[in-house]
Amino acid sequence: MNFHSQFLAQLKRHRINGASLKMGHHKGSRLATYQGSSLEFSDYQLYKLGDDVRQIDWNVYARTEKVYIKRYLDERECKIHIYLDCTNSMVSEDRKWKRAKELAGALSFLALSNDDRLTLHCVGARKTFMKKGPRDAKSILFDIGQLSPESPGVTSFYGEMIKGVRNNRSISFIISDGMEPISRIEDALRRLSIKKEMTYFIQLLHEDELSPSYEGDVKLIDSEKHQEVNVTLNRNVVDQYQKRLVEHNTMIESLCKKWGFGYNRTNCLTPLNTVFFKDFKENGWIR
Repeated sequence: MNFHSQFLAQLKRHRINGASLKMGHHKGSRLATYQGSSLEFSDYQLYKLGDDVRQIDWNVYARTEKVYIKRYLDERECKIHIYLDCTNSMVSEDRKWKRAKELAGALSFLALSNDDRLTLHCVGARKTFMKKGPRDAKSILFDIGQLSPESPGVTSFYGEMIKGVRNNRSISFIISDGMEPISRIEDALRRLSIKKEMTYFIQLLHEDELSPSYEGDVKLIDSEKHQEVNVTLNRNVVDQYQKRLVEHNTMIESLCKKWGFGYNRTNCLTPLNTVFFKDFKENGWIR
C-alpha cells in the first residue's frame, strides 16, 4: 500500500471535522470550544464573581479602570474510531480490499498527523491498533498494508462491530460494503447513536457489484458462507439485482440521515484525491 508523498502532504493540511463534539481530556492540537488554560489567547471578558483572579489583565485595568480577564482556547485531542470491514465479502476481491485499506490508512494518517487519538478496529482480522500522535502516522500505514484476515468464521461485520463501540463521545468511521441484512446495519447504527458518536459511513462497492459484467450460465459463490449458486444471468436478472441493490443502499443512506450520520458511497476506481478533497470536504467530513 503506497501513497504518493504529495497526497500525504495535502492530508496534513486538513483535519477531521469534530467541531460539534466534546473533546477528550488529554492534550492535542485541536482548539476546543470552551475556555481553557493553554497559551492560545482568545479574547477578554469582564470579570465576574467566581472567575480566576490570576487571569485578570492589570494592564487593561490601568488603561480602562475596568477589570477584564483573559480567555484562552484550550487544546484537546479528538478520539477517532475506524471500523474496517475485514470479512470475506470485502477481502475476496483484491482491488476492493486494497481500496478499503487505502481508505483506512489515509483516515488513520490524517487523524494521527493532527495529534488525535486513534483506535482502528479491524473487524474480521481480530486486530486492533491504538495510536496517538504524528510519530505513529507513518507506522500505521505499514501496519494496515500488512493486514490480512485471520478469522474467516466472522460473517457479520456489524454484529462484531458493535462490540467495540465505546461509551465516550468520539468520531467513528465505518468502512464497509454494507452487504448485510438491513436489520443488522440498523441495530449497529442505532447503538452508535445511543453512544453519541459522530459517525461517517463509507460504503465501498466493487464495479462488478454495482453493474455485473457476467452473462449466461454462471456459478456464483457466496463470499461469506462459501455456498455455490448456479444462476443464469440475463438483462432482466441484472436489472432486478440492480433495483434491489439501489433499494438496499437507499435504506442505508436513510438510516444514516435518521441519526444525523454522514454517508458516502464510493468504488474502487474513484481517485483517493477526489474521495478526500472533493467528496469528504464538500460533505464537511474534513476541513
